[in-house]
Amino acid sequence: MNRIKDVRQIQHELRQFFDRRGVVSSSGISKVTGINQSQIFRNLNLQPQRVTSTLKRLCIYAEISIYAEQADPGTSSILMDALAAVWDGSDQHAKRLAQLLFAHQKASL
Repeated sequence: MNRIKDVRQIQHELRQFFDRRGVVSSSGISKVTGINQSQIFRNLNLQPQRVTSTLKRLCIYAEISIYAEQADPGTSSILMDALAAVWDGSDQHAKRLAQLLFAHQKASL
């Protein structure tokens, strides 16, 4: 499941993108993107509660993904050691462990 980045992280990445191109003001960003200047200002300088359509448009322009990269679970020695310690090696047990993980994920939402 793709997880959307925190709004502040997206804002930071967008500011870096435009800074590298020498476009630092909301009016300058508006000129190069065609997005209303007030929308640019609100979305890059204030704290929107969610990823807005304006932030999505800016990300498309900057070719920045709004989604956080998923870590490869196989690279976590802690997770792999825990699975190795509790898994009995059968497919049935693997499915039950997966069900437990998904149930935990659901309960945490």
